[in-house]
Amino acid sequence: MKNRLYRTAGKCTLKRGKVRYPTEQDARLALAVLKGKASAKHTEKRAYECPICNGWHLTSAETVNDTVLPGSVLQHTNPDAFDTGMKAFLSGSKRGKYSASKASLTRRVRHLLHLFAANDIPNDSWDNPWLWATLRFQIMWRGGDQKAEQLLSTSKKTVKMAGDMLTEDKEPFLRVAETRKEAQKLQNTPLPAWLAVALMADKGKEQKV
Repeated sequence: MKNRLYRTAGKCTLKRGKVRYPTEQDARLALAVLKGKASAKHTEKRAYECPICNGWHLTSAETVNDTVLPGSVLQHTNPDAFDTGMKAFLSGSKRGKYSASKASLTRRVRHLLHLFAANDIPNDSWDNPWLWATLRFQIMWRGGDQKAEQLLSTSKKTVKMAGDMLTEDKEPFLRVAETRKEAQKLQNTPLPAWLAVALMADKGKEQKV
């Protein structure tokens, strides 16, 4: 009969392989026990709280940054943003620029959600169709994933610059739309000031807007 110092509470509802501990204390006790075994099989270093199952898990990562969660977690904590991203990329895929399975598009959208968190993109913009249409344009027409990452990195630097600036003229930015219907939707949706600033900075090397 095992007399454990800590309790477990099944598995994580998102990551089935992750043991769920009901409290931080249980997770830390489990971590101490594993470290005491000095086994090469167990490399866990930290305990962290899971926003999905509300339990605690162990990780082998050197650091745990609570603001930069995995894309799979962000999909569940930001369902509207994920749905907007999927619709944008599914629309682009249907246009024939590239063909991609739903699974591969899911991975891409999850990756972009992770980049939003990593680059401090304002959370209230995550489900804005302008953001997703712009990223799709960067990825499909401008230079791939690297170009999209560069834009988000630029955006991080320009968030403070944007302030309360409002973008009245959206015409220079509407080339990101794939269809007339999408263009109309973008016209009727606010273009985040920080994104407008980032786009103008990005295009400044080629042409003035």
